[in-house]
Amino acid sequence: MITGAARGIGAAAARALAGEGVRVVLVARSGAALEELASSIEAEGGEAVALAADITAEGWLRELDGLAPEVDLLIHNAASFAPYAPLEEVGEEDLSRVLEVCTVAPLRLSRHLLGGMKARGFGRVVSVGSAAASFGAGGQVAYATAKAALAGMTRTIAIEGGRSGVTANLIELGLVESERAMSEIDPTIRERLVSNTAVGRAGSPEEIARVISFLCGEESGYITGAVIPVSGGLGLALYPEQFPEGGRPSA
Repeated sequence: MITGAARGIGAAAARALAGEGVRVVLVARSGAALEELASSIEAEGGEAVALAADITAEGWLRELDGLAPEVDLLIHNAASFAPYAPLEEVGEEDLSRVLEVCTVAPLRLSRHLLGGMKARGFGRVVSVGSAAASFGAGGQVAYATAKAALAGMTRTIAIEGGRSGVTANLIELGLVESERAMSEIDPTIRERLVSNTAVGRAGSPEEIARVISFLCGEESGYITGAVIPVSGGLGLALYPEQFPEGGRPSA
């Protein structure tokens, strides 16, 4: 099951897993986009079911149970951003929404599904985080805080599930060329992020999806409780000028 599955990283992860024979449950608020993705996956020979839902709402988990009573792979990908502002100017509603989507909903969903994974002796929980959790993010305190909380959740699920065949891991992303990032992150900030990334470019949703797919597989069973940077080396240098060509991509 993948939250935030309608586009970007979520959609790429759905295609990658479906290509490996996984029946994917696609969850997001955008019903039309989900149905289109599910149809596309099925046209390519995969299995997919769409569930339009607000993961912060009450009652939607009952509908999930009807569609997929046994979920072995859980990918927390849904995200929310507040408008860029210093902490003292962030509205209460924005704070609550970001924390609910990025932290509280993953906790509730993990609680709901973890018992079944333990009982069946296999489970994978993969959370999509952000380098903002480790470095901080000026103007995005709610997002950085919410993503930082996922590390504690991940490590604790790893402890509680490890003897039952359940692993939990967190990937911390740099700049990714997803629809959300391209539309909601200011171009100047995107340029600064790229300039301080060792590989000199943003990542693609498909690159992130391959990491998620690996962490969901049987071969990753000895990796758990890990916080894995998948960021192209974001922040490795103190100054962008330390990278060749001033840290900018080659032509």
